[in-house]
Amino acid sequence: MNPRDLSRPHVWEPSADVASNKTFLLLHGSGADEFDLLGLGRALDPNANLLSPRGLRKSDGANRFFKLVEQDTYDEKEVIDNSAELADFLWVASGEYGFNPDNVYAVGFSNGANAATSLLLLQPHSVAGVVAFGNNKVFEDTPFKKGKPNLAGKRVWIANGAADAYSPQYRVDKLIAEFTDLGAEVEFLLHPGGHTISKDHVQQIRSELA
Repeated sequence: MNPRDLSRPHVWEPSADVASNKTFLLLHGSGADEFDLLGLGRALDPNANLLSPRGLRKSDGANRFFKLVEQDTYDEKEVIDNSAELADFLWVASGEYGFNPDNVYAVGFSNGANAATSLLLLQPHSVAGVVAFGNNKVFEDTPFKKGKPNLAGKRVWIANGAADAYSPQYRVDKLIAEFTDLGAEVEFLLHPGGHTISKDHVQQIRSELA
């Protein structure tokens, strides 16, 4: 199984609207799979193409895009490798399935949300924006290979829960500041619950994406 081609497990659901120009790259949370966020993708835009790959790292038998070593500490090499693999996967998939590679939004929850924001930071040309639910800051200092990217024109939604122990506010504030400093347009949404996706947030993001 090569994570850089189309042999990795994934779901492709093309839009029924032939005029649709938007594709969601759906990145599931820990222990889920490529089918988990299809409903979320449809809720955010029923006319978007959906591309949903499985995370290929395993931790205690659970699918992940990269390992959580301990609370708020991630395997940074796996994060870097995963971002490069997802960017390559997107490029190959766009050629195979014929979607516009310049209008892809990474949509993730939990581990997948962290993968989505890391993808934008490390492979900024691969996605037009990010919708991240239950997000955290992965890197203390993001390892940019070619200097800091210019994220002007990129859109970022971070939608978290105020009682979410996996998304401590001080770390999320640092991530928002980093994206803002790089020129991205960031919107932060907060619901009163924990590590869940708010239907109100989905509805708001849906209207703004439209």
